[in-house]
Amino acid sequence: MDSQTPKKVSVFSIFAMTFRISAFTLGGGPVLIGLIKEATEQTGLVPEERTSDMLALSLAAPGALGVSMSYQAGLALGGPVGALAAVLGMILPPFIAILVLSSWLLANMGSPYITAFFNGATAALVIVLGLVVWNLAKKNALKTVKDTIICLLVAVSVLVLKVSPVWGLLGGTVLAMVVNLIIEKKEAGK
Repeated sequence: MDSQTPKKVSVFSIFAMTFRISAFTLGGGPVLIGLIKEATEQTGLVPEERTSDMLALSLAAPGALGVSMSYQAGLALGGPVGALAAVLGMILPPFIAILVLSSWLLANMGSPYITAFFNGATAALVIVLGLVVWNLAKKNALKTVKDTIICLLVAVSVLVLKVSPVWGLLGGTVLAMVVNLIIEKKEAGK
């Protein structure tokens, strides 16, 4: 494969990948982004470092996480047309499900079977979200002692001190930038 011409996946394959993930996943954006990242890496066309960058961009961008990550994956796999196919594949399943199931769910919401299903789905969601967070932390936030300390400071500020997650994200980003600049200046001065 020529390094100048990246190989692309067919538009239908990109659409089918995100459609399948969206149609059969409960838990919303945080779960979807982990699965999209994994599926993108499995193509062998996008290196793990790039999918980690895509994940970071998706988390920082406004809007739905699954749609944002789908856009990033589609763009990486098939260019602008791939991005469009990926976004359509991500938004169609919930749209169809809402059209088909909404009136039935509203009529049967008190059913013990429906309640049991949602309780089970919630329990599974906690495990899947924990796995996504752990994998993201392992690959990005816990690589060095410096990164681990910054991550712990942000976690304590958000979880213990009840700082808004938005301020935690902004503060952690600024703190990491300042620390990295100080380290670079010290290394350049040697």
